[in-house]
Amino acid sequence: MLATILLANGMALRKAGSNWVEGDRFFDRSAELQQLRLRVADGTHTLITAQRRMGKTSLLREFLRLLREEGEFDAVFADLEGAQSSADVVAELATASRDIESLSDRLKRMGAKTVERLESVEAFELKVQLRAHVDAGTWRQQGEALFAAMERNGRPVVLAIDELPIFLTTLLADGNAGPGGRDAAEFMNWLRGMAQRYRRVTLILAGSIGLLPVLRRLDLSA
Repeated sequence: MLATILLANGMALRKAGSNWVEGDRFFDRSAELQQLRLRVADGTHTLITAQRRMGKTSLLREFLRLLREEGEFDAVFADLEGAQSSADVVAELATASRDIESLSDRLKRMGAKTVERLESVEAFELKVQLRAHVDAGTWRQQGEALFAAMERNGRPVVLAIDELPIFLTTLLADGNAGPGGRDAAEFMNWLRGMAQRYRRVTLILAGSIGLLPVLRRLDLSA
């Protein structure tokens, strides 16, 4: 099941140096936080759509922070805006998941030489190492191994994937009928399969452009 949350205007945010706000700069989203709590509690995958500067990323990061603080779930945030391929996505997901204890062996097998010091290694350095061992022929296998490791984790995992529609649009840049369209459809079919197979991993998909129009271009259902 995929539920949808649309963020409306009305969130007054103070200017910050990053692309999101946190701490006492984050406020006025208690209703959306509660909706997310209810969906995560029953394992419902959720789609969040909002224009840029509406607080989407801030909402996601604050919700994941609360989950980590409460300790019932492990929480992962991955931003796909810069991803150019499905292999890039798998490397991004692996890097973002590095704090999950059950993934350490998986990261080592993926080529993370610094796996023994994951807490201190820079994310960019780790992503470069992982990306060198993920390619067009291995990303599905490596990606599923990540989901399987999350499934075996001591706590259920909430995986928030930001800017998924932008990544799909990047793949579609060469045209829906060309290789980009096939790659985008293949990735979404893979992701749907992961969501169906690994039920202890709850997805929150987010984007500043709508996901449903992209899916219609690929002739895929929600």
